[in-house]
Amino acid sequence: MGEKIELKKAIVSNFPGLTGDPDFQITSDATSKYNCIAWAYKYDDKWMQYGANYELDGIVYWWPEGVENSPYIDAYMNAFRLKGYETCENWQHEDDYEKIALYVDEEQKCTHAAREKRNGKWTSKLGASNDISHNNPYLIEGNYYGKVACIMKRKWE
Repeated sequence: MGEKIELKKAIVSNFPGLTGDPDFQITSDATSKYNCIAWAYKYDDKWMQYGANYELDGIVYWWPEGVENSPYIDAYMNAFRLKGYETCENWQHEDDYEKIALYVDEEQKCTHAAREKRNGKWTSKLGASNDISHNNPYLIEGNYYGKVACIMKRKWE
C-alpha cells in the first residue's frame, strides 16, 4: 500500500495537474510491452512508434502500414484516421463517441496520446510505467508531454 502511495506522489510531482483530480488512479502495473500511443490505439501488446516494425527482447515495435514515418503530429493524426478518428472541437464526453488526445512538444513532435473511456474519464499509459485514469486530457500537460495538440473522435465500436 505504501508503495502505491509513493508512486502516486511521484506521478503527481511529474504531472502537477493531477493534484486534486478525484479521478486520478493508477490502473495497471508498469510494463514496457506497450506505450501510450498503442494504448490510445487500443493495443496492450505492442509498442507503437513511427518507423518501427520489428520485435526485440519480446516486445513488438509497430507502426501502421501506409502512414508516413515521422515523429510529427500529422503522421500520428493519420495513424488514428486509419481507425476512423477525425478531429473535433472539444474533449467533453459525447455518448456516441470515443475520443483521443494527441500531445506535442515545442517542435510539434507527437509526445503522448490519451484516450477517453466509455464512462467519460480518460486513461493514459506513462511510457514504460503504469496506466493511469484522469478526469480530462489537459491535466497531464507540462514538461513531460507538452500540450494537447488535437482531440479526435470516432463512433464507439
